[in-house]
Amino acid sequence: MMERNMTRDDLIHSLDVLPFSRLVWNSEAARTKWEPVIGAVASLHDRAEYEMVRLGKRKCGTLHLAPHNFHVLIERLKKDGMVWLPIQWSKNYSGFAHYHLPTTVGDPNSSCYGVMARNLEDAEAFRTASAYNGRNAGKVDHEVIGELLGFPPCCAKFFVEEWGNGFFDPVWQSAVRGNGVMVGDRTLEVEGNVFTNQMLRYFGFRITSHFPCSLNCEATKEVGEVWLDVMKKMDADLADLLVEILEMPLIWSCLHGIAIVETPIFTIITNSLPTKESWTVMYNAPGKPKASAELIPLGSDVDYDKLTEAMVEQLQWRR
Repeated sequence: MMERNMTRDDLIHSLDVLPFSRLVWNSEAARTKWEPVIGAVASLHDRAEYEMVRLGKRKCGTLHLAPHNFHVLIERLKKDGMVWLPIQWSKNYSGFAHYHLPTTVGDPNSSCYGVMARNLEDAEAFRTASAYNGRNAGKVDHEVIGELLGFPPCCAKFFVEEWGNGFFDPVWQSAVRGNGVMVGDRTLEVEGNVFTNQMLRYFGFRITSHFPCSLNCEATKEVGEVWLDVMKKMDADLADLLVEILEMPLIWSCLHGIAIVETPIFTIITNSLPTKESWTVMYNAPGKPKASAELIPLGSDVDYDKLTEAMVEQLQWRR
């Protein structure tokens, strides 16, 4: 089947969906098993990011400080011999945002986005590259930021290019560069691994913190091994559960700024690219059950023509 790649013309440029994220359990059995631990699993990445910087595995990391935890985290950073510099205040949100949401001074529902590092030089370099508050002539240097965060150069270059084209959530762009097969119009089936899977990050489930240039990026796998080793030393049980989640088959689909990610145990609904049509990635992990066998794409069992006819009849009846 001929490959159909996403272009800027496939986006609704006037549409911007505010950040949100919702997790819906697919069964009571799944909820009973996973709900007690899901929050701890989802927070493991952020905890590991702190450790990655503290241990010198990467030069910098990002850290949001809120009014309620500001003093606690600043004291912890000081005791661990680290520094933190503020960059931008933002209103709190769930899900992901490609820009900082405007807020006002003293807003209790806000946090300060900043950079943590083991020395002031690296922290200042990151803040300068971020270009906030008029620094660096207002231009964000994503490649410098990527180097300071320990991203593979190939992935940093990929992100800069796709971000510049307006694809601020480049799930499709990353997947289509892998070993995928087009199985339908704007539907791709692809194999990846736990280190390159960023399709569940909306709720915190991820090992690495960058978008891979493809789902089989070898450099990302090398970085991922370091992250996973740190996670296992922090909490081996939670790390194993995170791997289990990231190895599940899933279906990611995006339409009109809303992404729906289906797994065997839960479905995530969140904000994403404002596409005019639906784009779908069917993700499989090596040696694991396939998405095509385990999952039914949301809406695939709906006869939209028949549904439209029924709606028209109802409207005529109401008149």
